[in-house]
Amino acid sequence: MLSKKVIQFCTMGILGFSLLVRQGICEDLGNAPAALQAAIFLKLLAFNNNISSGGAITIYIIGSNDFATEMKKAEGKAVGGAIVGKVVEGTGVPSEKPSVIYIATESSLAEILAYTKGNKILSITGNPDLVSKGVSLIVGTSGGKPKIMLNLSSSKEEGIDWNPAILKVAATIK
Repeated sequence: MLSKKVIQFCTMGILGFSLLVRQGICEDLGNAPAALQAAIFLKLLAFNNNISSGGAITIYIIGSNDFATEMKKAEGKAVGGAIVGKVVEGTGVPSEKPSVIYIATESSLAEILAYTKGNKILSITGNPDLVSKGVSLIVGTSGGKPKIMLNLSSSKEEGIDWNPAILKVAATIK
C-alpha cells in the first residue's frame, strides 16, 4: 500500500504536471502502475458530485486483475462523502448497475460505453488508447510522472457532474 507521503507527493506532482500538459509540452502517455492508478482514482472520484454526495459506491473492473486487487484494498474507505462499498470484477456489461466502470482493454468497448452512457455511469481507464475512444477519465504517465486526462464529451454523455476543481488537475480533451 502506498504511504500517505507518496500519495501526497503524487497529488502535488499531478497539479504541477497538469500545467505542463496544458502547455502542450507532453505528448506521449503510458500506463501507470495499478497501485498509483488506484490511489489517484480514489482521489478523483471525490470530484464527481454524483458519487461524492454519499452512500456506498460499487466499482466494476473489466480486464485488470492488478487494478482490482489494489481497489479491493479501498473497500470501506471514504471517497468524498461516499464510501467504497464493493469492488467487482467482470468481463462484459455488469448484471447490476455500478457507480464506476474501469475498462482495461478494447474488448467490447463499444458495448461497455453504450452501457455507461445509457445508465449514467462514469467510465475510467489506465489504458492511454481508450480516452480518445470515449472513456471519460484516465490516469497514465508521461515522462515517468502521473498524468490525468478528462474526456469532456464522454463525461457529458455519461451525465457526470464534475466539481470544477478537477479542471485544475486534469488535461482535457473534447
